[in-house]
Amino acid sequence: MRTWISCALAALLYTACGGDHTRLAKDDDSTSPVGGAGGVMVTTTTTAGAGGAGGTIEPAGPTKLTVVGGVVDSAAIRLCFLPFPTGSSSAVPWPDESGLSFAHSATLDLTGGVVPADGDVELVVIGGLVGLTSGMTCDEVIAAPPGGVQAVSIGVLPESVFDEQKSLLLVPNGCIGGPGHSDELEEQICGYGYSEMTPNASLVAGFMSRIVTADKVPMQFAQGSLGTTPLTVRVKPGDATSSSQVAVDVWTAGAVAPFPPFSGLGLNQLSDVAASQLELSGVSGGTESAVGTFAQAFANSSIAADDVADGSGLVFVTVGAPPSLGAGSWWNGFDYTVVEADPQR
Repeated sequence: MRTWISCALAALLYTACGGDHTRLAKDDDSTSPVGGAGGVMVTTTTTAGAGGAGGTIEPAGPTKLTVVGGVVDSAAIRLCFLPFPTGSSSAVPWPDESGLSFAHSATLDLTGGVVPADGDVELVVIGGLVGLTSGMTCDEVIAAPPGGVQAVSIGVLPESVFDEQKSLLLVPNGCIGGPGHSDELEEQICGYGYSEMTPNASLVAGFMSRIVTADKVPMQFAQGSLGTTPLTVRVKPGDATSSSQVAVDVWTAGAVAPFPPFSGLGLNQLSDVAASQLELSGVSGGTESAVGTFAQAFANSSIAADDVADGSGLVFVTVGAPPSLGAGSWWNGFDYTVVEADPQR
């Protein structure tokens, strides 16, 4: 079975696909070359129709792609973008042999030849000791991963996704598995269905909104932690006397929300940006909670707190095991990063 984004184009364009996010799959007669494709979590951020919430229109712009490393049991990952359905590529995995570190991000040049120019694209995530894949092509890694390296297919993106004039966010997440990657709480750590022999590496895919308010700092929040229960997101300015504001009422795994972005605070209202906080609390009786500073997110980012400006959108991304579990011997703990909604770097 291949995992597709079947309703994905509609979902990624913020049209109504039902709910905040969904797991969509399509069966075909082909067999995954990697063994154990995970799911593609596709974000829909409105139920208000094609125009968006309240009729808001998402502005068009150059197609851009941002990737955040969120595989829970790997310190770094590389990706192969394979033409589908042929599933073969002599290209080298992206990025270089050092990989994309956990909870860090990078933008990918869609004209650089990494992503096939025509047709649907299958994504394969490579994790583990990614440095051992230096000098290998995607075909070579997939056919015979070096010891300590795992390669897992995480879904197929239709060609139309890359043709849209949107800012695309991809967050590979879940766990790639392997010997020793087991624990009595492994499904809480990695997400439902995981075991060391049955990886659940998956993909959160969504568009980051370019809608801005000139005198505010627009914010969205992408939930890349599969094991985390629904949360409420609040933002508290870095002034001790300020009160927190609700940014997302119910924030579920795979969601990029809200749409339009939360625009309740401007730069002056945030006061000390680095000291501002993300407050996460469980909903519907959930007990999970976490408090992280903006400084924690910017420490993992290619942008700095000093870069924050009114009229420039930010997307905070969470990855890793649920906050209550912390980090373990083989898994990464809950962490934050922040990316530009419309990357300029």
